[in-house]
Amino acid sequence: MTTSVEVFYSFQSPYSYLALEAIYDLGRDFNVELLWQPFSAKAAGNTPPPVPLLAEKLSYVFEDTKRIAGDLNLPLVYPENWPETEFDPSRITRGALIAADMGVLMEYNYKVFHKCWGLGENPNEEHFMGELCDELDIDLGEFLSKISSSDCRERVRGVYRRGRKLGIFDTPTLLIDGERFVGIDKIPYVRARLAGRPQNEFANANR
Repeated sequence: MTTSVEVFYSFQSPYSYLALEAIYDLGRDFNVELLWQPFSAKAAGNTPPPVPLLAEKLSYVFEDTKRIAGDLNLPLVYPENWPETEFDPSRITRGALIAADMGVLMEYNYKVFHKCWGLGENPNEEHFMGELCDELDIDLGEFLSKISSSDCRERVRGVYRRGRKLGIFDTPTLLIDGERFVGIDKIPYVRARLAGRPQNEFANANR
């Protein structure tokens, strides 16, 4: 019986933002532990050379995410000049690990994703962390000290290295007993797996 699901996610990914509630529903509906793994090459200091998206693919990403956001009644604001110019996710990625240590990861994930993708804020603006810590009722100085530590930076690198060894290449990716489910559209398959239903029922339904 499956008792845990690893969740590799990225604050840079609009799909991770849009999948957040559905992923948390898995934990609530199936009583499984969600093991959140903040996954970012850039935060790990291992940024690969940029690969430009085809114009057609980029326009589809905008179309698709806006459609999903509308269905979920979620605000969606893309950062200016995305994806050519992306915000640096390093601080908020390290922050996720410290928030987990402090027992406020769920609130942290919701608030950070909402600020970045619901409101279009840059997480590296001076006010961002102060407002976030106020909302989470945690001490700003302590939080900044912990996310700046060499230990926290190494933990982020460790998550990234382990993810790559497990074959993680995009987010969100859910991992169950070594099996990867990549993308928001695979969450129904995860639900079927956790419920003990045949996963091919979705494929058959689309024929």
